[in-house]
Amino acid sequence: MASAKSGVSKVTTGTSVRNRRENFYQTEVTTLADGSVKRETFRTDKNGNNSVKINEVTADKDGNITNDTTLSTASKEERRALQNPNSQLRNSIRQQTKEAGDKAQANSIDPGGALEKSGGGSGNTATDQETGDSQATTTPAPSNTRNFGNMQYPATIAEGQDVVQFTALTYAVKTLKGFTFGGRERVGPGGGGGRSKGTVTLPIQSGIKDQNAAGWGEDKMTAGDIAKAGVALKTIMDGGGGFSESIGTLANQAVGSSEDLAELVGTKFAENAAGVKGLLSRTAGKIQNPNLELLFDKPTLRPFSFQFKLSARSKPEAEEIIKIIRFFKQNMAPQKGGGSGGTSANLFLKAPNTFQIHYMHEGKGGKEHPFIGRAKECAMTSFEVDYTPDGNYSTLKDGFMTSYTISMSFKELEPVFYEDYDDTPADSIGF
Repeated sequence: MASAKSGVSKVTTGTSVRNRRENFYQTEVTTLADGSVKRETFRTDKNGNNSVKINEVTADKDGNITNDTTLSTASKEERRALQNPNSQLRNSIRQQTKEAGDKAQANSIDPGGALEKSGGGSGNTATDQETGDSQATTTPAPSNTRNFGNMQYPATIAEGQDVVQFTALTYAVKTLKGFTFGGRERVGPGGGGGRSKGTVTLPIQSGIKDQNAAGWGEDKMTAGDIAKAGVALKTIMDGGGGFSESIGTLANQAVGSSEDLAELVGTKFAENAAGVKGLLSRTAGKIQNPNLELLFDKPTLRPFSFQFKLSARSKPEAEEIIKIIRFFKQNMAPQKGGGSGGTSANLFLKAPNTFQIHYMHEGKGGKEHPFIGRAKECAMTSFEVDYTPDGNYSTLKDGFMTSYTISMSFKELEPVFYEDYDDTPADSIGF
């Protein structure tokens, strides 16, 4: 067992001028022999004295949170900040946990993901701290193992506000089953299991729509085509007897239509001899019945498009926007290393990660919106960033753009079928 404290950081809590407070905080990390971690956060003075504990978190060796307690000594603003994963206080705690954890681990066993989880992270390696207002970013891990965590914009989304969530998923291949492929299970809100690579939550904006379609095409069969098809089908199904029967039936029909048949055959011979077309229409004002019909051709894959304008109101929010943009860009990119190793390691490329889109009613902790159509798992087909959406180049003093506009296009991996609606509530729109 080992224990260590971080340095002291000044953090602002509160969301309005009236309740905004500046305080100093310090975090102590204790690693235990079984690999679990205890993290305690204190409000202090600028020298780290007069400590008052406001929060305590314990994570087991696998990174599962077993205790997360905010003490009665925490102010209302601190309680609110501790509940917001993107607040300055939570970001500062993550950074301080990394700092103190490095010291504690020097004389203890490595708790792995427990350390990062105890700090409020995702279980991945945290990064070096930035100067100034304590904030944390994420060190890129190998693309096939990285989890981006849960991000949102704006930093404070009104309670009960409808949102749209984008969950990145490792691409799942399909297996052969008989004469078809196995199905791909739709991932529910907050789901994905080991496939999930992180989630972005954004407020629902205007322009939300879907478009269901089915492929239908015109097709025609003349009397001659029908006759040939009838003979072939009867022969295939009933053998030689079917062939004789179908030929006899055609002969009887030809006798009953001998005058029309003679006109059709005579006109066709005349067209071939003269190298012209449309002779029957010109001379008799009629054509051979094409039996034109609109027939089902194929299912279609639905496209979806979104556009969001992201304008930062604080440095933490600007950092979150950058992480969100990187989240979409990196997860839509193909991956190297599709080979089995050695010289063939880069012979193939692996498919990009895919996305599941959920419209959430009454906030990200609510339920899937019953009155907006659902989407199946999607591939991102394009992602565009406008760094000057207001028509001029404008940055904040630390280099962040004042606004970003992101435009995304998706397409579902599978068509929507009639039976899919049976898996949705009867009083909802479904897909």
